[in-house]
Amino acid sequence: MLVNLLFAGLGGFIGAGCRFLAGELLKFSHFPLATLGVNALGSFIIGILFCLNLNQSVRVFLVVGILGGFTTFSTFSMENITLWQSGQYGILVLYLTLSVALGLSAVYLGG
Repeated sequence: MLVNLLFAGLGGFIGAGCRFLAGELLKFSHFPLATLGVNALGSFIIGILFCLNLNQSVRVFLVVGILGGFTTFSTFSMENITLWQSGQYGILVLYLTLSVALGLSAVYLGG
């Protein structure tokens, strides 16, 4: 269990670093493109990984660690509340729809 905890922590460090970089590189728009992109990409990759026969430590490192640190439901939720509170209802509906559709499609295509 301790080894898997270390794998999850190391993967989380890598995933969170990649998430931070994506946010920095894609903050040129009022649309939350970085969160949409990392969540769609993470969904696609998790679909691929769940079809592979990975040992538990590798799965913990990749899925719980890297993808857990890379994708972000909390930021997604906060961005939706911010759009709602600022009255940007069109962008809110577009973002919600794209996020769910891309996330589900990406997992399906990855698998």
